[in-house]
Amino acid sequence: MQRRSELDTLRGMLLILMTLTHLPTRLSAYSSQVFGFVSAAEGFVFLSGLVAGMVYWRAIDWRGEDWMRSRLRARAFELYRWHLLLLLFLFTVGAAIGWYGGRPMLRNLLSFYFDQPAAALWAAPLLLYQPPLLDILPTYIVQLLLTPFWLMQARRHGWGRVLLFSSLVWVFAQCGGRALLLDGFNHLTGDSVPSLPLPALGFFDDLAWQLLWVFGLWTGHLAVSGRLAAQLPRRGLRLAAAGTALVYLAWYHRLLDPLLPMDLLRLQHPVLFDKVLLGPMRLANFAVLAISTGLALPALSRLLRRTGGAVLGLLGRASLRVFAAHLFLALLAFGLVDADEHPLDGLTEGLVLATTFGVMLWVALHQQRRRF
Repeated sequence: MQRRSELDTLRGMLLILMTLTHLPTRLSAYSSQVFGFVSAAEGFVFLSGLVAGMVYWRAIDWRGEDWMRSRLRARAFELYRWHLLLLLFLFTVGAAIGWYGGRPMLRNLLSFYFDQPAAALWAAPLLLYQPPLLDILPTYIVQLLLTPFWLMQARRHGWGRVLLFSSLVWVFAQCGGRALLLDGFNHLTGDSVPSLPLPALGFFDDLAWQLLWVFGLWTGHLAVSGRLAAQLPRRGLRLAAAGTALVYLAWYHRLLDPLLPMDLLRLQHPVLFDKVLLGPMRLANFAVLAISTGLALPALSRLLRRTGGAVLGLLGRASLRVFAAHLFLALLAFGLVDADEHPLDGLTEGLVLATTFGVMLWVALHQQRRRF
């Protein structure tokens, strides 16, 4: 299937925002939730599901179900190899720098590993223990492995049932489903296996975040079937969604505090904004933002093509390797933060940013040369 340059450009932009968020610089305070109550991670998961839906829905007709399953398993295994390399790097180089160098960010990142190394070493390869920063790839792997199930259920029973079931799984997550399943696992394994604490499972609850992936698959199916335009809301509703997205943005930046104090609502109802569970407020914010992006995508694509969109598209086309490279560099950058946790000075920050983005661009260029 021919690549969609606008999707590659959007993925490249989201990769840059995630990189800025993960690096220990002062820019992370501005890049983490630049769109409101949502982060680049929501957009990246949805876009990845969308591309998977576009590619593999059509592949079932062209190559058959078995080919689709084998390709998705191969893709998931490729990601898994990168995840194992990152774990090996973190558990050796990162742990040595954190422990012997007295680097608090790395020590906090590896707190479970330092407390229960034996449990961490068997649970991490099974994707049960997911250290911070190394938790989005396991989510991606799980969703890729589940994609054949979602696609075949949609072909047999229609997308309505699939979207309903996915939504019910998300509701289960909001009701503490992951904690319930973990308690059952810890009870079944008993004393033979050390109990895993809930934070060790990672920052992304797969039971909740699968909803974004499934809606991405559905959107991708609509796109390749030529039915996406018919499913989009009318222009008036899309403009209303864009206005609502602006309200969310203003509210997040406390411009609406005189009317509705954000901090008070987040203290009273934290689950509404919970990123781990993809809380209802975050989900609603993402929905109106996604509709708004669809409305502005043609103009946005033209703007990006004139203002560095080629570089963003280059990064987006090599998103897996670029993402893995930025994680290696972010972990090393954590080792620069001293024991007193002083912010990096301006020169060091500049070197960290220049090195990280330089390496990411080199990886993307190398990947492009390999394609040709």
